[in-house]
Amino acid sequence: MLSRPIVNSTAILKHNYVLHESYIEQYANDSDFPEVHANLSQGNQTEELDYLVHNSLLYHLGKLCIPQGKINSILREPHTSLIFGHFGIWNTIMNLQRYCYWPHMLDNVSRFIIGCSLCATSKPINRKLGLYTPLLVPSRPWESISMDFIGGLPLSRKGHDYLYVVVGRF
Repeated sequence: MLSRPIVNSTAILKHNYVLHESYIEQYANDSDFPEVHANLSQGNQTEELDYLVHNSLLYHLGKLCIPQGKINSILREPHTSLIFGHFGIWNTIMNLQRYCYWPHMLDNVSRFIIGCSLCATSKPINRKLGLYTPLLVPSRPWESISMDFIGGLPLSRKGHDYLYVVVGRF
C-alpha cells in the first residue's frame, strides 16, 4: 500500500454544523432511515438495536448514517481527493465503511466508480498487457507501408506545423 495518510472523514464532519443540520432534516424524508430516526428520536430504543441517535444524528454500529441526498457528495471526497486518489471500488468502500453507513453502499460506490472517466481510462486493467508481437518481415518492396502525421511542430517558413510521414519497410 502506498504511504498515504488515513484521513478520518468524520473529522471533517465534526466541525461542519450546516452539514449536520441538513442530515437531520433529510433523515425524515429519506427512503432508508425515516422510521428508524423517528423511533429513536422519540426514545424507542428497543426496536432498533444497531442504531443510535446522538446529537440528533443517526449512527449505525458507531458509523454515521448518510441520507440518500448526500451520498454523492460523500462518495466524491474519498474517491477523487489527492489523498485517496482513485484506488478502485474495494479501497473506496473500505475507507467509507470505517466512518459511514448507508444501505446498498456497494451498489452506489460501484456505479460511481464505473462512471469515473479517469478510472476508466487509466487503470492497468484497461491497458494492453504482455509483449507486443513483431511485424512480419515483408518479402518485396511496397508490401508494408505506414503513414502518419506528426503535429505540434514549430511553424516552417511556409507556415506549416505538421509533417506527413510515409515509411516503406523492406
